This record gives sequence, C-alpha cells and structure tokens, in this order.
Amino acid sequence: MARRLAPAEPYKDGKQTPYRGHPVFVAQHATATCCRGCLERWHGIPKGRELTRAEHVYVVDVICRWIERELTGGTGPGPARHR
Repeated sequence: MARRLAPAEPYKDGKQTPYRGHPVFVAQHATATCCRGCLERWHGIPKGRELTRAEHVYVVDVICRWIERELTGGTGPGPARHR
C-alpha cells in the first residue's frame, strides 16, 4: 500500500489496484480505499499530497475491519461498496 496509495501522485492512480488476485485488492475496492480519488470522495483524504502516518493507519484499519467482517460473516454498517 505504501507504494500504490500513499504517494502524492501514485503511479497509474485510479488503475493501480486490480479487482482480483488478492483478498486485499477486493477489500480495497469494497471499502473505497483503492485509489486517491476514492479516498478523497469517500473518506475525505485529499489528493495531491502524501498520506500522513495517521491516514495510512486509518486506511489499513478500514481494510482489516472489512476483511475481518467478511471472514466472520458479520453484518452491520460499513463503507458503501465501491465499483
């Protein structure tokens, strides 16, 4: 994630996260943490600058919580699914 999302201008931003191939990629699309545009639109994290340490931790936490919920079959409110 540090190379794909954290830089101010990630390489191939908006296309850097595949839709499949690894569970984290699926989680990133499901939580709108797949590109800087989605981070800005859905999480209020502005584009054009590197992620702060706190933002990086926040994004990882969002992804981990989604994966955990998927593994345990949990339901409840969460970020809208992104497509």
